[in-house]
Amino acid sequence: MKKKTGIMILVILLAMCAFGGYLYYDYSKNVRVDVIYPGVTIQGISVGGMTKEQAENKVEDYVDKVRRETVTLQVKKETKTFPISDLDLSWKNTDVVDQAYALGKTGNPFARIIEVHRFKKSGKNLPLVFSVNRTQTRKVVEKNAKDFEQKKKDASIKHKDGQFIIKKHKDGISVDFDANADKLAALIEEKSWDKKSVVFPMEYKSEKADHTEEELTMIKDELGTFTTSFAGSPSGRCANVENGARLINGTILYPGETFSVYDHVAPFTAENGYHLAGSYSNGQTIETYGGGICQVSTTLYNAVLRAELNVTERSNHSMTVHYVKLSADAAISGTDKDFKFTNNLKNPVFIEGKTNGDTITFTIYGKEYRDPNRTLEFESQTTSVKNPSEKTVKDNTLEEGKRVVESYGRTGYTAKLWKIVYINGKQESKTQVNSSSYMSTPTVVRVGTKKKEEPKEDKKKDKEKNKEDGKKSENNEDSGTEKEKKGKEEAD
Repeated sequence: MKKKTGIMILVILLAMCAFGGYLYYDYSKNVRVDVIYPGVTIQGISVGGMTKEQAENKVEDYVDKVRRETVTLQVKKETKTFPISDLDLSWKNTDVVDQAYALGKTGNPFARIIEVHRFKKSGKNLPLVFSVNRTQTRKVVEKNAKDFEQKKKDASIKHKDGQFIIKKHKDGISVDFDANADKLAALIEEKSWDKKSVVFPMEYKSEKADHTEEELTMIKDELGTFTTSFAGSPSGRCANVENGARLINGTILYPGETFSVYDHVAPFTAENGYHLAGSYSNGQTIETYGGGICQVSTTLYNAVLRAELNVTERSNHSMTVHYVKLSADAAISGTDKDFKFTNNLKNPVFIEGKTNGDTITFTIYGKEYRDPNRTLEFESQTTSVKNPSEKTVKDNTLEEGKRVVESYGRTGYTAKLWKIVYINGKQESKTQVNSSSYMSTPTVVRVGTKKKEEPKEDKKKDKEKNKEDGKKSENNEDSGTEKEKKGKEEAD
């Protein structure tokens, strides 16, 4: 029995010695080494068996690779990409290699052996911590994302070669650069970030366009058109008529909107395309920039009447114009006289203005809403006539009695414009559109007041005769008076 017990003790001792030897061997070979233990990783990078310097080089290479990854900013389908290094990406926990090296390096040998084997079996990962420069990130995000922003833009339409061409609308987009930059920085600094390229959908606000292409598809019919001629006008006036048509052409007027001619064609300056030309001012014709613009507003007025839009403001000229009948004109004079009208229809209208050599035409397009058997006619009615008076002006540079017409007067009128509606050729109604009053201006005549001088020799003879006989002198004065009368008649 004692013998068996001794054998068992001997076996245990031998086993303990063998185990101790194994531990010592394991400790000496695997634990007491100047490297990082197997199974240890930094951000998933295996650094086991590496010295600190080797591990640092390996991690630096990895960080450089991360810096070459990209950020892609995204708004809707638009994208903008740049390297992460632009954000001043930095490796924050630079002591991570020291931490990896220190694992399993403290405690009693037995505990260290167990820990080292646990690392080898289960692994031990130390994550890298990254950070970005917040100020730099905001700058980079704004620089790359500013093109995403856009102002809302309504659909547009133009008329070319008899066809309407519609351009789609754009919704507005606004981006809060600072808020998005902060969120991007937080994402990159999260431990859960996989250190790969980032696709970052940005937050943005969308502003719907006021008018879309669907509305403009309703513009297809001619509602009203009118043409006037400016043939024979001076070059400056022709240029002003053409410029006014250009400034109004292409205007879209949506339901309920009001159009002001003055707002569209002002200011009347050379910079805005105008030339000097004649215009009415206080009963006179003077040279001003924009002279002739009233023919633009008048032509448009007549087109609007035929489209039956709602005229809200219209003034006649102070004196008559030659290019339309009485009461069919619409004057423009600063903000005192303007031509305005409102789109009272359910759909938008398109205003086309164009010139062709010596004529100007305005056409209103939209969706036809009237009975095809309904036609219009406009009639001008003169209600009174005032012929010009005569105004004389004394002129001491003309011989006494001589008359020269300086300017011819203009006849004054009052008039009404009537709108007549026919259905199938039969008159249905007749309504007054407006009434107008045009001033008369006098004919200005310069009358001479300069006395006619007698020859010196005649004066000497008259003086001698007066000395001889007073009675004869009186007769000679009468004779002189007759001469003056005769001279006046000859001057007339």
